[in-house]
Amino acid sequence: MANHFSLSVILFFLATSSALMVMVASDRCKQDNGNCTADCNNRCAATVSGSQGLCGPGQGGLNRCWCYYECQIKMCNENFRMSDNCEDNKCDLACINKHPGRAAQGRCPLVIPPQVTDYCSCTFLCSAMAKKFLP
Repeated sequence: MANHFSLSVILFFLATSSALMVMVASDRCKQDNGNCTADCNNRCAATVSGSQGLCGPGQGGLNRCWCYYECQIKMCNENFRMSDNCEDNKCDLACINKHPGRAAQGRCPLVIPPQVTDYCSCTFLCSAMAKKFLP
């Protein structure tokens, strides 16, 4: 029975090793909309539906018109095989190196009963639009 369960878990990981899962959440984004003028809020509303325009400092200390709005964050999940046994810190580092600048995090999957696995589960921002997200 234990061997059958172990084989099932291994087959599951093999089947999902190259699959990407996309999750969507909401967050605040901001977009530079040019020089700060009295019509900043109106310009933002015309540029990005539902946005609010506020003036604030940009590069070089000059005031810019910033559009703030709710945006969709697409998170992806990818499982991949490690060269040896999966350890959370190595898995996390592998995810960060594989998806730089995309807030990647890696974890070794929990396998029941506890046993060694060589698969890493990596979660990261799907698109390069991640640079627009507010801290």
